[in-house]
Amino acid sequence: MPSNALVGTGRTATRALGAVAVASVAASALIALPVEPIRTAGRYPLWAALVGVAVVAAGYAGRHRSGLLAGWGSVFLASLWIFVVPPLAALAHGDTLGDGGHAVPRPSAVALDPRAELLAGLKLGPVVALALALTLGSAAFALGALLRRRSV
Repeated sequence: MPSNALVGTGRTATRALGAVAVASVAASALIALPVEPIRTAGRYPLWAALVGVAVVAAGYAGRHRSGLLAGWGSVFLASLWIFVVPPLAALAHGDTLGDGGHAVPRPSAVALDPRAELLAGLKLGPVVALALALTLGSAAFALGALLRRRSV
């Protein structure tokens, strides 16, 4: 694989990563705001939309020769966000385990306090994010590259 396929050319890599950064900031704002639908069942569609934006950004990276690293980085950042930001927001809000539910939606299915969940997310998050980046990011990048070749 040539080095340009891995690193890319032009500014489109910045655009792909920037789209994921903007989506992450918007999702963080929704987590931080006291909006009830986001706090209950709205967390899964929010997380799916964030990963969806990242997969589309990886496809964009493949379509516009941004490099495979941009595609992987997009999916990695969005996936890692799910494991780190919600527990960090819960810790900042002062959420505790005994409050009768979480004030901030978090990915853990077991009852952990925010600090323990943040530590678990920092341990498990990069592993899961790397697996998603290598599978979803590579597939989306390849699909984007295939669309580029078909349109030429």
